[in-house]
Amino acid sequence: MKPFKAYLTESHKTYDFRIRLACELPDDLISKIKTVLEAYKLDSISKPKRLPIQETPEFPNMGPVEVSIMEISLNYPCNDEQVRTLIAERAGINLACIKVNPTNSPYEAILDGTEVSNLGGKPGESVLLQDNMERERPGKGEEALVGSERIPNLIKELEETRKYEYPEVAGGKSPVAKTTNELPQGSASPIGTHKNKIINPRGMKAGNGK
Repeated sequence: MKPFKAYLTESHKTYDFRIRLACELPDDLISKIKTVLEAYKLDSISKPKRLPIQETPEFPNMGPVEVSIMEISLNYPCNDEQVRTLIAERAGINLACIKVNPTNSPYEAILDGTEVSNLGGKPGESVLLQDNMERERPGKGEEALVGSERIPNLIKELEETRKYEYPEVAGGKSPVAKTTNELPQGSASPIGTHKNKIINPRGMKAGNGK
């Protein structure tokens, strides 16, 4: 049975990042960055590697600039944006001059030429070095789900769905409503057809007027 320290060592996880700084990096600033990173319990930090002064896609708006690269390992959980913000705020470096990426990120793999985006590629082999790159073909029975083979099945599905779009109302279809022009109209003119009855006073009974 393994001792407890062995299990603890195997379960130990570090959070590795690659830092790029587009600024002068004197020794006192490096020491300051180390102190700042202790907030995430710094495990290790590499010596800065200075690149030649040139334009770089990491800092597109700065023109030709000297970039220094450092690799760090932290023991506390964090992400690249947290590390970038921490260095900017506590080390006094402009945020636009700092780029932080996880060491094992796809972006770093592209820069290192170790990205494998084709299934036929070998681990650690650059995709650009492969002579032939073929797309993955659909498996058996999957041809009907893609391309022109999909069209007949799609039309059949639409016809089956159309049956349920307009269900018949209970009691059958409602009769078509009539407009006012279709309603029966009177044949007599409203003017001069109906006359008020005139009472003859001679035919009225005598009395008190009631």
